Amino acid sequence: MQGSFDAPPIIIRSSRGKSALMLLISITFVASGMLILRDPKQSATMAWLVMIFFGAGIPIFGWRLVRPDVLTLTHDGITWRSIFRTSQWAWDDVGNFRAYAPTRKTISKHLGFDFTDRYNAKRGGSRGIVKAITSVEGSLGTGWELSAADLAELLNKARVRWATDYR
Repeated sequence: MQGSFDAPPIIIRSSRGKSALMLLISITFVASGMLILRDPKQSATMAWLVMIFFGAGIPIFGWRLVRPDVLTLTHDGITWRSIFRTSQWAWDDVGNFRAYAPTRKTISKHLGFDFTDRYNAKRGGSRGIVKAITSVEGSLGTGWELSAADLAELLNKARVRWATDYR
C-alpha cells in the first residue's frame, strides 16, 4: 500500500502472490482435464468444461501478475482499475464497506459495499436483487494486499474523512 490520508492518493494493489496461486490452481485443473481426456472411461464433456473454465483463468491471472488491479483512493473518491475496465465512484456514491462471502461455500472474503440513495436515484433504480442474493450492492472482489476486513475499515475511514471534507 502506498500513500496515506495525509499524503494522498492511497494506492492498494491486488496481491501478486494470490494471483500466482490462482494461476497455479488454474494450470493444475487444465492439466487434470487433459489427463481425464486420455482416459476413455471418463467423461470428455466434463474434461472440456474443466479445461475451458480454468483455462480462461490462465491469461487473467497471468496478466494480474504483470499488471495487478489497483484501487486509488483520493479526496474525490475511489478508482478501481482492473484488467477489463476502470470504475470510479465519488465518496457520496458508496458506503458501508464490509467483508462478505458471496456464497456459503466461499472460503475467502470479498470486499462489498452498498450504493447510497443519491447514487441509486442518479442511476435509476436500486440493486435490491443483487443485495438479496449476495448481501451487498457492489463488490471490489478479493485478492487485495490487505485483507477484506482491513480494506473495508480503510475505505470506511476514507469515506468519513473525505466525503465530509469535500462536499
